[in-house]
Amino acid sequence: MSKGGWVLPLVIFAAIADGLLAGGNIDRLLVATPAWIDVGLNGWADFSRNADLGNGILVYPAMALGGTLAVVLAAAVFLLKGRTPQRATLPVVLSATLMLVALPFSLKATPYMLSLHSISDGDFDALGRAFAGAHYWGRLQSIAHLAAFGTELWAIVALARRADTEA
Repeated sequence: MSKGGWVLPLVIFAAIADGLLAGGNIDRLLVATPAWIDVGLNGWADFSRNADLGNGILVYPAMALGGTLAVVLAAAVFLLKGRTPQRATLPVVLSATLMLVALPFSLKATPYMLSLHSISDGDFDALGRAFAGAHYWGRLQSIAHLAAFGTELWAIVALARRADTEA
């Protein structure tokens, strides 16, 4: 496989990982967060301690870092190989940029989630701050993940058209 031949598979891998993240983010924004508001802070904290700070502590970063690494590598290879097809330049570069933009939002949300280890269920002020902080930064992260997934799909179409014309 030529150097440029890695771009499409890398973008496809990134789209799978980032699509899972985006789907999870949409579920969290539209389904889970309204439910947690109704269930209450203790319910949210218990769930988050077992999910986000359970298996999620490995799964979510692996998906985010794996997708980010794949799309940034795809963009680097694409730019180094001469930006062909030209119509793929914007979506490939934008996808990498959006995933890189999402990383600081994740880093901002992380301390709020990790604080659940030391907050007792009865400390509603601290639980409220953790909930508000995690969801504020999580919303921004969600927007970046969803936008990146969309641009990755756009990039796949632009790159696949090139593959079809070469076959």
